[in-house]
Amino acid sequence: MSGNKCQYLNCGKSKKMFPNLKMYRFPKDDRKEIWIIHSGNTSLFSVDPDKLHNRYICQEHFPPESFVHNFTQNCLIDTAIPYNYQSKTQSSTSSGINQNYESQHEYNIMSTKTKTYTCSKPDMVELVFPSPSSTFSTPQKIKITNIIDMPSPNLKRKSDLIEIDTPRKIKLKQKLKLKNKLIHNKITQISKLKKRVNTFKTHNNVKNSINMHNFPSINSKAMVTMQLKDRSRPWSLNEKNLALNLYYKSPTAYKFLRSQKVNLPGPSTIRHWIGQSKFLPGFSKLFFSHIQKKFESSDYKEKACTVCFDEMYIK
Repeated sequence: MSGNKCQYLNCGKSKKMFPNLKMYRFPKDDRKEIWIIHSGNTSLFSVDPDKLHNRYICQEHFPPESFVHNFTQNCLIDTAIPYNYQSKTQSSTSSGINQNYESQHEYNIMSTKTKTYTCSKPDMVELVFPSPSSTFSTPQKIKITNIIDMPSPNLKRKSDLIEIDTPRKIKLKQKLKLKNKLIHNKITQISKLKKRVNTFKTHNNVKNSINMHNFPSINSKAMVTMQLKDRSRPWSLNEKNLALNLYYKSPTAYKFLRSQKVNLPGPSTIRHWIGQSKFLPGFSKLFFSHIQKKFESSDYKEKACTVCFDEMYIK
């Protein structure tokens, strides 16, 4: 916190760093402005008087005559003023405020420049006399001159320099953009290859585990492999036969299994498989195999009726 630090310019000591250091509050009377001027910290003028009373100056910035030595602690006298930050020799200010004003008044009278009034004509006499402002000074003028002569705070300002793009800089920027694009493309390619390697490893592990397992039938193995199928892999012959048998047994049951998120080929793919069979004049073994798969679970009467109907349709 700023209240725990010494507000004297370029000091910044605190009680944490120096526990034995004595800190003294800013006064509430007229001396607070003199304390601010002597401290050299111009930012304290914008602080409220109540908050300024909670700011401190450490004991190192007061002359020895400003203290009243007690048994337990060192107290400041009522007219104590810190050293002036501008003065090279930090002289004592124990004589009070009036003495400080008188010394400052003498300094201002000695340091003021004289104004000269000349005439362009050679015959005229040149008059030289001091300016009216140097003849007298008031405490208010002394206060203003002290404020003007105070050191300005070191503020960190951002440089508003405008960078000019030369042809060389433009070429370098274009090269950097191309390099960044190439690096980005290579990174994406590497990530895709890593994913493929990982998927290949997992598929190989799954295939090995399936091949090592003893399934009770071919259809049970086909059902398991159907659930682990990817879009890139085509359906195997055993998987096609199982899907056709299920579809011929009951299309509604087939649709129910698909609604329960069982991985099975769609009805359109099954119709596509059936449409791929070529029928020529004569008896086709493929056609009879499809009929046999469809009517394996039907009764004898259904088979006879269906055969009679087909024979009538063929004629």
